[in-house]
Amino acid sequence: MPIGTHPCLQFPDREGAGRILIGRWKFGQVLRTDFETPANKGYSALKVGARFRSLDRVPLAKGGFTDVSRFPARRGYDDLVMLVGDGSGDFAWSAITFPEERFAVLQIKNPRVLRHTVLWLSNGGRHYAPWNGRHCNVLGLEEVTSYFHLGIAESTRPNPLSRAGIPTSVMLTPKTPYRVATILAAVALPAGFDEVASVHAVEGGAEVVARSGKRVKTPVDLNFVRGE
Repeated sequence: MPIGTHPCLQFPDREGAGRILIGRWKFGQVLRTDFETPANKGYSALKVGARFRSLDRVPLAKGGFTDVSRFPARRGYDDLVMLVGDGSGDFAWSAITFPEERFAVLQIKNPRVLRHTVLWLSNGGRHYAPWNGRHCNVLGLEEVTSYFHLGIAESTRPNPLSRAGIPTSVMLTPKTPYRVATILAAVALPAGFDEVASVHAVEGGAEVVARSGKRVKTPVDLNFVRGE
């Protein structure tokens, strides 16, 4: 069956207020079918099924590219992308930096349990009930082993990812327990910390490193997601 988390973050109502960086992924893909359709009073901006290698250059349906690493963006649209994890390392992470507010949100996982990351970029694209165009500036930061956000049938039967040897479901039996553990943490940032560039294990927790070179340590228990 597919498994995953579904935390949603409310961003400040300011274009590009948060900066998204995801660790340990091979390629990204926009949902292969329409996420929203005008016939149902829903609107999406990204090109259906498009693959990409960088969050700052994702194809748009109307042509050209957009930067998905900055959010909120594309007001009036809801989109969904999946970042296919490489499954390496004893932990993987997703980070959202709010440089003006001087904090970051980290989600840390075991990449062999929750392989991929789904981003639900919700910014007022759903004009049907119960959203009615009011669900804006929200990011779903979802760590999954699944086929996008889709259900059991789509994730367990052969699909383009599973045919390529990329797991989109897990096997559960009474004799094979499956431990799912994630850490969701908020980290206060020092002045001059622009955005998360990397996260490393250090004694007593994790060190979060900025592109600017600033560093901050957070006392998270990485053994919790490692299963130790």
